[in-house]
Amino acid sequence: MSSRRTSLRSPVRAARAPLALGLAALLLAACGGSDSEGSDAAAGSGTDGGGSGGTEQVTFLNILPLASLSFAPELVATECGYFEDQGLEVSFETTQGSAQAIQTVLAGSALITRVGDLETQLAVAERDAPLVAVGQPTKQGTIRFISAESDPLETAEDLEGRLMGTPSEGGTSQILLELVAESAGIPKEDVQTQVVGLAPGVFDLVSSGRIGGYIVSLDTAVQLEQQQPEAVVFAPNDAIASGGQVYVTSQDQSEDPAKQEQLRRYLAAIDETLQFIIEDEANDFAETFECLEPYDIPALETPEVARESLSTYIESWTAAGEEELGAVVPDQWDAVYQEMVDGGFIEDGLEPSEWYTNEFLPGGN
Repeated sequence: MSSRRTSLRSPVRAARAPLALGLAALLLAACGGSDSEGSDAAAGSGTDGGGSGGTEQVTFLNILPLASLSFAPELVATECGYFEDQGLEVSFETTQGSAQAIQTVLAGSALITRVGDLETQLAVAERDAPLVAVGQPTKQGTIRFISAESDPLETAEDLEGRLMGTPSEGGTSQILLELVAESAGIPKEDVQTQVVGLAPGVFDLVSSGRIGGYIVSLDTAVQLEQQQPEAVVFAPNDAIASGGQVYVTSQDQSEDPAKQEQLRRYLAAIDETLQFIIEDEANDFAETFECLEPYDIPALETPEVARESLSTYIESWTAAGEEELGAVVPDQWDAVYQEMVDGGFIEDGLEPSEWYTNEFLPGGN
């Protein structure tokens, strides 16, 4: 492990707003998912050296392959010592999407994962999942809609009558697409989709007119912008509030004192890492790239793509102001809930403020 980089500035942290508490006790209906020995150890009981001052082993569930700038906070925290400083040894397990990650966390086989805000609310509201959001590093979504200049998708209204390519049926991308359409008064039942994957090469289907656009990650969108002059990029957050990502754990783990300490250490390490990357922007992310060297991240092959992608991630992390770095912001959380209600995904009259807490963040109450 490489040594920790020197932080370029002192942390600026305003007092966190007091937050709501956990969920009402709900019955977990199905808790499958992986149950490996490594996961069991990482569930929080694994301790090298005891709970006081020893190294705690925890598992983070990544819903996509780890080699992506989306996971830059976790990778930098690992390689440049921020987890180590907090007495954590973090292992990573890739799941088959957010549904499996949520089930595995609920089963207690892993401490924490990072999934979409809308998926989290859907799991709690519609499936009675005893899930708790404990932080939100990504305030704005990092999914993008790609179209061609010959038939540009520049507003939510432009989705009407358009066939959109998606990486899979259902899931975050589909819900996000339908919420954007609903924001323009287009019923989600009228949204036309086709599974096409999300590689840059799919743009050929767009430029040839076979599909009217497709959904990609932020890294891919930046790559397309630089390599395909005719590509048009639309950010869903131009139309809706949903699409951010939150750290989640189970209610049981959030109420366990030993796990609470692990959550505090984990989020403290991420908090320092986010500030390190933010400050390293002035240095063209030179030290961040050093931390990421052990990983085969495609975006790093083109430094200008990597720099622009990281700058966009920073815009998302700081969208609610630096004092809210890493925190779930009540107004935004409520806005996501209302969009899910308006879109017919969640029933009205619930209490979304009970589905998250910021108490484990640095300075949290």
